[in-house]
Amino acid sequence: MNRGDETHDLRPAPPDPSTFPQSTADIARPAGLAVPGYDLVGELGRGGMGVVYEARHTTLGRTVAVKVMLAGLAGRDRTRFLAEAEAAAAVRHPHVVQVYEYGEADGRPYMALEFCPGGTLADRLRADRFRGARPDPRAAADLVRKVAAGVAAAHEQGIVHRDLKPANVLFDAAGEPRVADFGIAKRAARDLTATEAVMGTPVYMPPEQAGGKAKFVGPPADVWALGVILYECLTGRRPFDGDAADSVLGRVLLDDPTPPRRLNPGVPRDLEAVCLKCLEKDPARRYATAGELAEELTRYLAGEPVSAVRVGLVGRFADSLVRVRLDDRLAAYANFLLALAPVMLLTDAWITLVVRNDWPLGCIFAANGLRAAAFVAAVGYWTGWRFVPHGAAERQLWAVWGGYLVACYGAGTSAWLARWDGDISRYTEYYPGLANITALAFFTLAPTFWGYCAVVGAGFFGLSFVMALDLRWAPLEFGAAWAVVLVVIGLRLRRLGRATAPPPSPPARGEGGEARPGRAG
Repeated sequence: MNRGDETHDLRPAPPDPSTFPQSTADIARPAGLAVPGYDLVGELGRGGMGVVYEARHTTLGRTVAVKVMLAGLAGRDRTRFLAEAEAAAAVRHPHVVQVYEYGEADGRPYMALEFCPGGTLADRLRADRFRGARPDPRAAADLVRKVAAGVAAAHEQGIVHRDLKPANVLFDAAGEPRVADFGIAKRAARDLTATEAVMGTPVYMPPEQAGGKAKFVGPPADVWALGVILYECLTGRRPFDGDAADSVLGRVLLDDPTPPRRLNPGVPRDLEAVCLKCLEKDPARRYATAGELAEELTRYLAGEPVSAVRVGLVGRFADSLVRVRLDDRLAAYANFLLALAPVMLLTDAWITLVVRNDWPLGCIFAANGLRAAAFVAAVGYWTGWRFVPHGAAERQLWAVWGGYLVACYGAGTSAWLARWDGDISRYTEYYPGLANITALAFFTLAPTFWGYCAVVGAGFFGLSFVMALDLRWAPLEFGAAWAVVLVVIGLRLRRLGRATAPPPSPPARGEGGEARPGRAG
């Protein structure tokens, strides 16, 4: 059999000790550290806060994993270490690593954990890629179902893991998966995360966590990570990868994942739909909890219909319309847009009156000048007189609409200079072209701002033909269309701002924490 015909063996099976990367024959024995009641055999691994040793209980003879906080850490780090132990101990489930004991050794806190000798899922995926093995979709679904069930037990206790990844999925002696490492877990009753912290592992981090809102993420954040794990098990690749953390986070925020069936045609459509639902940018469009994902995968494995089935090209187009890839800081523009709506309507209504009554051209120039002044004043007022965009989303928004305004004024002025013959009614001739410029601006924003911008763009495109039927009403039609669009987008941004506003802070309990990027333990 060729290696390319092999499949991922992710099903529970007794592990082969010779394949364990943490074999005690290859690990260093700790020096100068004594943990009461345990004989330390050797180091298994280490993270940002602790080092993990294989150990044997001196009385019971049971092999355990002992995690000891790194020397030199204190204060908030000790609080976080205790919080990790509390979170892990609160979850009792066959697919979560069990906590046996917590104490101190040589002034450093430690916790005794269930020993999982079967290595990690990351080890197995790495070995499969090396062998060129072909993924087994059913084995992948069954594995993630079990992991999701363990995570669901955490969700039921008000705990969000926030760092699910293959390296934190261990295998016990029977080959069953166990969720480990609650080092940056969030508990509803006690969260030590700073408001703007970016915590976790970038390639498994959901958009809301990648955007610096780790403090406010909920169970859908773990559902996203489970979706990334499922994607990797199905395709052998991660949906969002890159050479640097910043590039990965950018892809997480803006890019769509390649459908798994394009990378592995053997993935069933239903399972692909489940995976892609986990990877929705909008948390509200994912499974609400890991429990819902586990139930969905159970239905898939039983051959029953799943709720995430895609409905072809039309359904995908509809999904792209409602999807929002919008930095929540832009929600601050809601009131600005709502205030600008009457300015647009009244200005173009005035221009319509000027044209229909054959008033002097200076009335139009004055109206447009006042509109420009009102626009600048509104931008300054609602941004705190800050005329420099902050962040990629805002820079793109300013670039598109700055170019749009220049194009509009350029089109109107050049048309007037080229064809002005004293007939003021001819001023309306450039409005159909203006509507098409507006359509182009909205089409440009649709992929990164809001899918329905494409619908708005199509509306302005169609309006250009309506204007051509009677140009005398073109300014009023244009201003009315803009007013409606500004109100609709302004109200949507206002809802977004309310949805992403931080909840009231609970009374302080214990010692606060200052978050650091990356793993916390």
